[in-house]
Amino acid sequence: MKRWFAVFALMSLAWAAPVMTLYDQLAPTLDQVRTLQNNNPARALELLAKAEDDFRKGAGDLAPVLRDGVLQSLADARQALARRSSADLEARVQIVKAILGKALYDNYFSALAAGNNADANQLLPRVLSAAALPNSLQAQAQTLAAANNLDGLRNLFERTFAQGITNALRRAQAQTSAVQAYLETTRAYALYLIVQDSPRARGLSAKGFIDALSKLSSGNLNAFKNDLQGLINQAQNFLQAAASPQSQRSNPSTAQNPPTSGGVRLQAPRTPPAPVEVAPTRATQPPTPLPRPVQVTPPPPANDPYQQLLGDLRFLVKDPRKAEQIADVLTGAGIYSIDDWKRALLEVRGRLLEAQAQAQSGQSEAAQRTLAQVSARYKSAIQPLIEALRPELAQRTSRVFALAENAVGLRTSDFNVLSGELLENSLALEGKSLGGFHAAQVWLLQTILGIPRAFLFILAGMLAFFPLYLINLTFGGRNLYWRFLGLAFFFLLLPAMMEGLSYIGSILSDPRYGRLAFFGFLTHLSIQQNLVAQLFWGLTVFLVILFATIGLRGIAAQFGLLQTQRTLLRQGPSVSQSAAAAGATGLASSKPHPGLTSETTVEWDEEF
Repeated sequence: MKRWFAVFALMSLAWAAPVMTLYDQLAPTLDQVRTLQNNNPARALELLAKAEDDFRKGAGDLAPVLRDGVLQSLADARQALARRSSADLEARVQIVKAILGKALYDNYFSALAAGNNADANQLLPRVLSAAALPNSLQAQAQTLAAANNLDGLRNLFERTFAQGITNALRRAQAQTSAVQAYLETTRAYALYLIVQDSPRARGLSAKGFIDALSKLSSGNLNAFKNDLQGLINQAQNFLQAAASPQSQRSNPSTAQNPPTSGGVRLQAPRTPPAPVEVAPTRATQPPTPLPRPVQVTPPPPANDPYQQLLGDLRFLVKDPRKAEQIADVLTGAGIYSIDDWKRALLEVRGRLLEAQAQAQSGQSEAAQRTLAQVSARYKSAIQPLIEALRPELAQRTSRVFALAENAVGLRTSDFNVLSGELLENSLALEGKSLGGFHAAQVWLLQTILGIPRAFLFILAGMLAFFPLYLINLTFGGRNLYWRFLGLAFFFLLLPAMMEGLSYIGSILSDPRYGRLAFFGFLTHLSIQQNLVAQLFWGLTVFLVILFATIGLRGIAAQFGLLQTQRTLLRQGPSVSQSAAAAGATGLASSKPHPGLTSETTVEWDEEF
């Protein structure tokens, strides 16, 4: 067992701080959600969305199986909140805390094995809180930890968990209410998730708990009681094994094998929903056991939001079964009417503007996080309806958001296309479209977004130096007007160089590539990014016109293509008289250009 701790000590210590932060963020928020579910469900839904956002931001170092388990449980909690099912919500909150408790529990023992008592003392109260264990256990655990008795400490915890699982299952067996039996069984399942890697608990399994809960939810009470009795027997075996550690020492090899899965939701499907509760008006009557409690469903009220949404959807979706499926998904996302759907779409567009502002200010990492939230909200609240109306549009929008979420070098023009794509989703309800030009922009954005576009502009910026070098080599001599033309070329190509430099800054500041955040300021040089760069580009256009005009006019004058005042003064009256005489006598075969004289014809690269 000590070898197992040593192998995973460093990895778990790296996870300790993020897991503690995640638990400190999620636990109070989920408790608020439970408190507000009846009085203020809209606020409860906002808090649940906040908890999911906080978890997505901070769960990067968490094991994938744990991360997926929490995200799935949060999604189930959102659906429970939409169905106004307090039992389902309570069960999902317990599962979320148990999964985080699993990570805290493993990190606690890894910290002790590595001799990091400071982190262990911080983790211990959170482990007890996540598992809802008594605070009196903390003093006993600290005493064993101080004596470096890790085997005794693990025995203490496993004995406590085994006793808790057994007690919860017995309470579920004694319940006459299907809902309370569901909650007690879920409580036992949550405790099991934390210690499921223990060899002493090998008789229990996640599938056993899930099967029992599924039978209870389907109303098969006899099968549920049989499964429950089997779980109680296995829990008692777990308790006996934990109470007699000598049996574990006889086979030490099992304790040295690290868990391969992390344990959560690999052996079982999603936790089934709770049985439907009986109408509140019957609460005053004596409780009587019902043979099939889940089939006793109160009639829906006249203003049932689910039925209102279903009625709205039937005007848009002809297939009744498909309309019901969409209604189930949308209510899980907090959408109870088409007006709610439109408000959700406006909310997504608002968050998209937030991401655009972050990208404009050089906060590319924050912009990508916001885009990830926008994409997740679109998939949960907007896409289900669009898939029924225009499947190709839903797939295209989801795909372009996924590309933008992971792209490097985002520009404001990208957000304009994404905003237009959301408007296209809104127009889908009316059977309208933005047309082929918008579709062409979306296709182009999907083609060049990210590294391909960055490479294109970086290459253009580098190649811009070559013609400037040749101009300086060819016309960089003593002729002033050729120098003006060289300046005109420089300001003409300067925006391309700035754009390439801005994409270099985007790549270097991206945490997936350069991880040099201080280069993020170079993104301000992009003409596609902000108004200042666009106005500077306009200034360079005027400078190109100015220097090109001065240079070309001077060169034209040097070649005698322009009649300047200086030429007329040098020619004097003799030129006019000779020209008149030649015209009168007809001696000249052709009339020369008045500006082409020996005074004005010079070499192309000399001073005028």
